[in-house]
Amino acid sequence: MLATLSLKKSYNDTAILKGVDMSVDKGQIVSIVGASGAGKSTLLHIIGTLDKPDEGKVLIDDVDVFSLSPKKIAHFRNTKIGFVFQFHHLLPEFTAIENVAMPAWINNIPKKDAEKKAQKLLEMMNLKERLFHKPNELSGGEQQRVAIARALINQPAIILADEPTGNLDSKNSLEIFNILNDLKIKLKQTIIMVTHNLDLANRCDRVFKIEDGKTL
Repeated sequence: MLATLSLKKSYNDTAILKGVDMSVDKGQIVSIVGASGAGKSTLLHIIGTLDKPDEGKVLIDDVDVFSLSPKKIAHFRNTKIGFVFQFHHLLPEFTAIENVAMPAWINNIPKKDAEKKAQKLLEMMNLKERLFHKPNELSGGEQQRVAIARALINQPAIILADEPTGNLDSKNSLEIFNILNDLKIKLKQTIIMVTHNLDLANRCDRVFKIEDGKTL
């Protein structure tokens, strides 16, 4: 489903990734852990095509992503990959349902169809009563659940979550993890999560530790 082959990446002559190999099966939730600066977010950004490796390959659903043209990479990212970040990055002037529907509108899904799908996803996130609330009217945990719904709107092959609970207390962190795990179970969703929270990491199907630029 996903494989990275000998990924290498340097910044300013400093090697960050030194040959990362990992594989993730469809419907797994896996975590990436490691010390600060080890390259966890760099790896996630390369898997998500937000950055390019200096060497190596990323295969998603048997597609060698970086062999594609820049235009096709952008299309692949928009349709195959969903992102959840530590900070929700919701648009403050739009309601929850509008924020979730936005990526579908960008992909030319009719407005009513996108909003219907967005409503269903928000209800799945236990936010039925918050559809028309703006981000500043939502709690931190609710905002992150809206961000997860937004990541799901285009039915991605994979969700990449970069410290999705890093800005939340322990109760909300566990709630967000349980939602991600439910997505794995109910939707067979593949999820890769970078986290410093070792308790949550160890609840995943697999844990990849980055140390000295490689996965252990």
